Amino acid sequence: MINRRRHKRIGLEYMEIPAKTIITSECKILDMGLNGVRILTTQWLNMKSNYTIRFNIDGKPVSNKGTVKWVKLIDNVKNANQDSMPIYMTGIEFQSVFTDNGKDMLQIVDEYSANGEHRLSGTRLKIKSPGKAVFNILQEYPIRQISSGGMLVETNHELPLEKTFPWAFNFPGDDNIVRCDGRVVSSLKAFGKKQKRFKNCVAFVDMPKEYRAHLARFILKAMNSEVKAAPLY
Repeated sequence: MINRRRHKRIGLEYMEIPAKTIITSECKILDMGLNGVRILTTQWLNMKSNYTIRFNIDGKPVSNKGTVKWVKLIDNVKNANQDSMPIYMTGIEFQSVFTDNGKDMLQIVDEYSANGEHRLSGTRLKIKSPGKAVFNILQEYPIRQISSGGMLVETNHELPLEKTFPWAFNFPGDDNIVRCDGRVVSSLKAFGKKQKRFKNCVAFVDMPKEYRAHLARFILKAMNSEVKAAPLY
């Protein structure tokens, strides 16, 4: 068989090297007040972690940063593939309303409260709009293979095809971080011992010259480590 790959892949299955990226996820706003918001998500949000909630109101983008105070698993539903999907209710406390973003929140609570009253306390109000919002989640996925053209990362959920994400990773003990954009070109389902996994091929699409040098350094170290890890016969 002819190997049609343009770039030699280096296996990293014997190491745990994470690639970090930012995943944008959608949530449903249940109610909101000056002090915080209560939302429904399919993602578990880490306690005491900070997230920025973003949505549009009358065509105007609004965002505010908050800290997760509590998370509850309230349901499990089936998605389009008939896989079980958890539903979490999460309480997020806003960090400050004395900012431009905070002023936007004041306006929303004022204009979109269900009963039309002005509430300048911590009381949460059921809002008519916007209902849906998005937030960013920092994720870490183990790199299973890498080459000068891309990498194979393993996830517990399917990454959207043709979607481009920002990525950052480095070889253990080396502070030279590789930063780039990478496009998901394939996502194949694989079953692990405990849960379903996905093998995602990511093609590097935008990498500055500086980080290309860091990537070459990474691959060289990976090749040396691969040789050392090879079994003796």
